[in-house]
Amino acid sequence: MSHSITPSLADEHWWGFAALPDGVDYPENGEDNPLTLICQFHHGDGMVSVLADLDYFFGDYDAPNGGMGSWPESFYKVIYSPDRSHLNEHAIRYADGGSAVPEAEPMDAPLKRGEVSHIWGEPSYFIDEVAQDYPGYRVLLQLDESDVHHLRFYDCGSLFFLIPEQDIAANRFDRVVCALYSY
Repeated sequence: MSHSITPSLADEHWWGFAALPDGVDYPENGEDNPLTLICQFHHGDGMVSVLADLDYFFGDYDAPNGGMGSWPESFYKVIYSPDRSHLNEHAIRYADGGSAVPEAEPMDAPLKRGEVSHIWGEPSYFIDEVAQDYPGYRVLLQLDESDVHHLRFYDCGSLFFLIPEQDIAANRFDRVVCALYSY
């Protein structure tokens, strides 16, 4: 069972609407389709927002997708705000006013459901492949399939957002790469 929340702009959460810094437009995939907020979380005094084009993996098989392996930069975006005081909510809605994104959930929701998705760490799956393909990188975010959200990455897949080790302390989230691995 999913437990949705109504986060404040500076709260960490999975899904929902993004809180982005002043002057930052909501990212799109290059075809005028907004990216989906996967999560936003604190990094020091700042906020990291991770977004990707997931429509295909939510079941819209006519939508473009990044495919297996490394994704083109137009299919994902990681936005860092050095502080959490000047954030603006970006609500993505359908023409009828309904939310076009999954409801916001607390950061511990995937763990409580027994899902592997996590932030900052070693990859839970595909350790050898990810480490071999991206030496010197650390997992910023691992997003796994979810029955609750009807999210599928082909067959038992995981979407990884990887950051070079030296870029973490420098807050260089603009150099994150995104790659999909599946059995």
